[in-house]
Amino acid sequence: MVTRINRIFERPILASRISSEDTTKKEKYLGYLLGPTGALLLNGVLASYLNVFYTDVLNLTVVGAGLFLAIFPIVSRMLGAFINIVIGRWIDKTKTKEGKARPWLLLSAPLIMFSGILLCIVPSSNVTVQSVWVVVSFNLFYGLAFNLFNMSHNLMVPLSTRKIEQRGNLSVLNNIANTMMTGILGALFFPAVILPVIGAN
Repeated sequence: MVTRINRIFERPILASRISSEDTTKKEKYLGYLLGPTGALLLNGVLASYLNVFYTDVLNLTVVGAGLFLAIFPIVSRMLGAFINIVIGRWIDKTKTKEGKARPWLLLSAPLIMFSGILLCIVPSSNVTVQSVWVVVSFNLFYGLAFNLFNMSHNLMVPLSTRKIEQRGNLSVLNNIANTMMTGILGALFFPAVILPVIGAN
């Protein structure tokens, strides 16, 4: 897997447009403040409403007398912790002109979109099919896609520059994006504005 990523990023079309040794304003605000907003907003909304979707819409509380919804997230999080270790090793072994983390960050974008859609389009079928769909899509998003994004994005800060002041600025912008998406938009704007528009209670 790592060898394939290294080969793919030898192509000029995937080359970074950043040529300066210092982090530019464009890099800071687009890459660290606005860049991660989509993934962070999706994660914030899913964290708030996914459990309600599973219980109130899909009615998965009937599976194993409620044990399914109690046990599968715990097992999935343990699997996610193991996958995190594997992703860390992949990133560490990556050697491209684009650096260690950037290839994995770019790979995470379509994976987050695809797995996020799968989480929301559970087929209208029997409970067994829906349960399998939920387990696979949940682990694809939280186990692989979001872990891949989160780890590679957070590693971009120390890998982007060796200057402590610039690292501090990038970390602050990174934290602002995280707080803004999960707190302000995910917890306030989405339920106050979006849910009434789509007619949800």
